Amino acid sequence: MDVRSHRFISHFPAAQGALLAKEVRQVRFPHQGVIFEEGSPSNCIYLVLSGRVALTKLAPGGASQIIAYKGPDDYFGELGVLDGSARSTAAIADGPVQLGRIAQKPFLRLLSETSWHTVLRLFSHVSENLRATNERYVSEVVRKEKITLIGEMANSMVHDFRGPFSTIKLATELLAKRDRKPETQELCAMILRQVARLGGMVEEVLDFARGETRLRLRVTRLADVFSQLQEINVAALGRAGVKLQVKPTTLELPLDADRVLRVMQNLVNNAREAIGPRPGGRITVTARGLKRQCHITVTDNGPGVPREIRSTLFEPFVSHGKTGGTGLGLAIAKAVIEAHHGAIDFTSTRAGTTFNIHLPLP
Repeated sequence: MDVRSHRFISHFPAAQGALLAKEVRQVRFPHQGVIFEEGSPSNCIYLVLSGRVALTKLAPGGASQIIAYKGPDDYFGELGVLDGSARSTAAIADGPVQLGRIAQKPFLRLLSETSWHTVLRLFSHVSENLRATNERYVSEVVRKEKITLIGEMANSMVHDFRGPFSTIKLATELLAKRDRKPETQELCAMILRQVARLGGMVEEVLDFARGETRLRLRVTRLADVFSQLQEINVAALGRAGVKLQVKPTTLELPLDADRVLRVMQNLVNNAREAIGPRPGGRITVTARGLKRQCHITVTDNGPGVPREIRSTLFEPFVSHGKTGGTGLGLAIAKAVIEAHHGAIDFTSTRAGTTFNIHLPLP
């Protein structure tokens, strides 16, 4: 983004906007980079040029809570610069970001030389920003309470499921011992995998509610994960008239294979729901290695992600047109991939959507 066209600069008349643009110093922060801490001096204003920034605040229990996000054309840090107070929040890069930094002294000097009309207009926009942030904070509090409630339910489910899961597992193992036919062995192994998968799904929701992602890493053939993905989906997708194409791969990398499989299963489920009853539905899964990274893609030919949820798609309880589910699938997927020191993003048009998973190779 050209600094001169940024929304914050546009609050000023052309001549003063040009002077202010000259004071902007561009800086970059990596994912999870700390831009400033809560309580630190307010010595500059930041303009978001690309990427996204999370504004966080320490809750009474000491945990850090996200109260707002700032994306391209947004700005933050202006309140402390205007009133001289310390930072009321921390600012953390949510993915790589590029920012424009305006130091306090030249900004206040320019503001003192501008007309009262400009000052009034600027303060009006600052008030709007504050109101939007407050609304977001209230939404986050409600969202956190929902996550806590789901966590309590998941904890109860883990306890209640142990008995039935143990019975199914024991019965399946006995059946496998009594009948050595290859087809019986294969079906029993499939039942055991799905029971483990169900338990893992509930544990995953519980971990998410706790704000943690515990991984069991081991070097894994990605082809094995792809094979299980095909086993789970090929029949159901076939009945829905959707073709699943999983391309071969020879990549091996450290993974919690069960968790990555559930991430990919969530993406396939979302793709199937997006395609709906339209004929010729197709989902393609690929993987390739490039520059010490494994790039996995899940592509569909559905109608695309609705524009109104694209910017918040990986946040909890965000969904569109679904009749069931918790709205946590992609939020959990993001947490799992980031716990692997990777990243997940997507591109979407009316011709379909591609989710991209980037994982480090050894």
